[in-house]
Amino acid sequence: MRVSRLVILAVLAFAVTAFPASALDLEVDVKPPPGEVGTPYEFSFYAEEGCPPYRFAYVNGTLPPGLRVTTEGKLTGTPTEAGSFSFWVTLDDNGGPHNPFCLIPSTQSQGEFTMIVMPDLAVKTTSLPSATPGRPYSAQLEFTNPESGWPVVWDITRGSLPTGLTLSESGVISGTPSGPDTKTFVVRAREPFRRFGERELTLRVAAALRASSSLRAGEVGLRYAGAVSASGGVPPFSYSVAIGDLPAGLALNAATGAVRGVPQGSGIFGLTFAVTDSAEQRVTVPASLRIAARLAITTGRVPATSVDAAYRARLASSGGLAPKRWRIARGALPRGIRLDATTGVISGIARAAGDFRFTVEARDRLGARSTKVLRLTVTG
Repeated sequence: MRVSRLVILAVLAFAVTAFPASALDLEVDVKPPPGEVGTPYEFSFYAEEGCPPYRFAYVNGTLPPGLRVTTEGKLTGTPTEAGSFSFWVTLDDNGGPHNPFCLIPSTQSQGEFTMIVMPDLAVKTTSLPSATPGRPYSAQLEFTNPESGWPVVWDITRGSLPTGLTLSESGVISGTPSGPDTKTFVVRAREPFRRFGERELTLRVAAALRASSSLRAGEVGLRYAGAVSASGGVPPFSYSVAIGDLPAGLALNAATGAVRGVPQGSGIFGLTFAVTDSAEQRVTVPASLRIAARLAITTGRVPATSVDAAYRARLASSGGLAPKRWRIARGALPRGIRLDATTGVISGIARAAGDFRFTVEARDRLGARSTKVLRLTVTG
């Protein structure tokens, strides 16, 4: 029995030595399929003959950035750069004296491989125009880096569109929004079975555009400040005069709605302002602007009086804006006579005779001033 076992082992050893494994072969006809930037990738190299287990290694050339070759024969990782890349891989097996079942070492096999990494399919659209309640809306989404021969289909992976709007498979957001709203959502552009790109977008449905004016009365020669203002809508706004003309010396700022300047002529000016927003909503605002003539004291002289006689005289003015205030700016009235600051009436009973010169001043609510030198004679 012992002799028989030795014979069997000798026969097996002879068989292994006499019949070595076939030539080791790294199959280069099985090529890595294309990859995509940003998408995890894995490909297994194919080996034949020799004595497993096999050992693979990258030798030289240019591997796609982000990928590596494992000893188990996998090309794996996540590509980070698009392009065409060629590289060499070696294959070794487990043959040699250390392996009693494959005593004859195999010759290393090498192969060159080329892999194409495509750019990531991406959503090109970065922002959306605002919508307006009750007005039809349409916006086409765009993508980049499509693969020839494959259709691109759109959908929403997170969030939702404002009420009244939908996204078609061709990437068109359309419909008629029903009211003010703001929604943030994620759109996806995808090719069947493989590549896709996503982007978060925000779509605002603005409130209806409204406008108003605040044009106070002005005065010739005084600096003026008024404004047309807008609310709702989609900024920025554009302001203009639709009907009529501003008084000479005043101008409307088209970007801010401010009315500024120094008016040069008086009158009541009927105007219509227009406001347009970036969503092309347009509203008009009727307004009336009053510019008063410059304040002036029109009284040229006051009547004379006598001692102990009752006296009354009213100072007069033109232009300006009420209320007006009066005062003696220089000089003095006769003792017993005074000036009413609100009515401009000089009244009283003079207690002494004389010739009294004084400067009277009128001031209106805008701060305009007018002065006049007057003379009041009191006889004995």
